[in-house]
Amino acid sequence: MRIFVYGSIVYDRIMDFPDSFKKYILPNEIHKLNVSFMINDLKESFGGTGGNIAYNLTLLGFKPLLYGSVGKDFERYEKHFKNIDLKGVKQYLKDYTASAYIITDKDNNQITGFHPGAMRYHTYVPKLKKSDLVIISPANPNEMLDLAEKCFKEHVPFIFDPGQQIIQFTSTQLKRVIKQATIYIVNDYELALTCKLTNYNQDIILQKAGILITTFGQKGSVFKVRNGNKYTIFNISSVKVNKVVDPTGAGDAFRAGLIKGILENKKDFFKKEFTKMDWLKIGQLASLTATYSLENEGTQNHKYTINQLKNRYYTNYKIKL
Repeated sequence: MRIFVYGSIVYDRIMDFPDSFKKYILPNEIHKLNVSFMINDLKESFGGTGGNIAYNLTLLGFKPLLYGSVGKDFERYEKHFKNIDLKGVKQYLKDYTASAYIITDKDNNQITGFHPGAMRYHTYVPKLKKSDLVIISPANPNEMLDLAEKCFKEHVPFIFDPGQQIIQFTSTQLKRVIKQATIYIVNDYELALTCKLTNYNQDIILQKAGILITTFGQKGSVFKVRNGNKYTIFNISSVKVNKVVDPTGAGDAFRAGLIKGILENKKDFFKKEFTKMDWLKIGQLASLTATYSLENEGTQNHKYTINQLKNRYYTNYKIKL
């Protein structure tokens, strides 16, 4: 089987603000916001949801197929990638690769400016098989919906991760993709936005999607898996972090761990016998892979071996992988 990763491919410019945003953003004056933050440090790194998920999957022993659009300055990023199939990456020589300008304060809150560049254009259309697993992460919103439609029509299981692009979808579009997705994954803020945009509550979302995964940062995550008219809840605790260095990209690392866990249960997953799957262990693995990203600067600078992953998993959960 193959893992298709669709998502943004981005140069991240990550900046450190040594104070709290909340001290300088006044709620009563938000209508005329005009602030400037003096930055301690600036680092450029390789990022984007697609790039990050693909990178984390290589650490877990996979060679994913990455799909996305890049610009004329992609060469440095291309050389950085190893064990990733780039045949699905389409280059546009008249534009630049997408760029994100991220300011992180001491409370790990972030303000991001994003230039989409070549991400505004479509990439190649993948040729899928029913034995493939696809994750659709934030990138070109129209293409996200197109790929979801393709997966649904061709009976290919897929994870839909709307992320920061969620506000680009209409209520009708979001309702349809929730119904199409095998797994709908969001953080708690995105879940609230989903409810607002669709006028669905969590129970309705779960009835439509079947599997709803919500992440809560350091508070862990919640997996809800439908079984007929009922559903089972799995509360996943976060892993003890040695030191939070940079929260950027932790969610993408979580998704790679999720995929790894799903493929450890792939017989049940592809038979759609979701209630037979060990969702607790899957969630714990995802939580652990996210931790490695949190403890390092940037989104693709952390490394670990499978044995190191297994040992740390046992240290935290007292269960052998």
